[in-house]
Amino acid sequence: MSHTIAAVLWDMDGTLIDSEPTWIEAQLRLVAEHGGRWTYADGLGLVGADMEKTADVMRAAGVELPGGEVIDRLTREVTASLGDGVTWRPGAFELVKALRDAGVPQAIVTTSAEEMAAIVAAALPAGAIATIVAGEHVTRGKPDPEPYLLAARTLGVEIGRCIAIEDSPTGLAAAIAAGTVAIGVPHDAVLDNAGEWTRVDTLAGVTVAELSRIALGVRPS
Repeated sequence: MSHTIAAVLWDMDGTLIDSEPTWIEAQLRLVAEHGGRWTYADGLGLVGADMEKTADVMRAAGVELPGGEVIDRLTREVTASLGDGVTWRPGAFELVKALRDAGVPQAIVTTSAEEMAAIVAAALPAGAIATIVAGEHVTRGKPDPEPYLLAARTLGVEIGRCIAIEDSPTGLAAAIAAGTVAIGVPHDAVLDNAGEWTRVDTLAGVTVAELSRIALGVRPS
């Protein structure tokens, strides 16, 4: 399959792991501490956004901390939650393993911190994740294509032969702008009807062969 798929580039929060509720709960606590107003819908509206944008929106909602402190606080709380175990999205762990066994390079491409992504990578099958592109590694986060372009460059593969798997409109915009074959797996964020990306309702049961067909332009039935 490696001749069809150059690499698979994974979004992390909401795609590999079911962490979005934890992020939103941390946001709710922080805004409440500062007497501001925050709703679950506010958190959902930031799914896929880079951490700097999240911090700016939360500060506008009443958090009286510098942006860097907001990011550090949220990251610490969500990273600490991983100590209780990683909750995988359906089929994600199995697909990562199948891709590793097929010799397909993989990367995590996330707006979250490298520290958190490294914990997730270490919990996946050994050797599955070849590189991590985290929020601190880029100057422009998603929806800019920079994170995906950096991942492909680091892996030494052609971006147009990479599959990017995402769960948010922001992440899909980055993947499409970079030139990947983009797959959207709906979760917390609302995904509109597929246009320049392929919708897969769940990764449960998805095989490397199916990904290869999508890479060749064959949409799932």
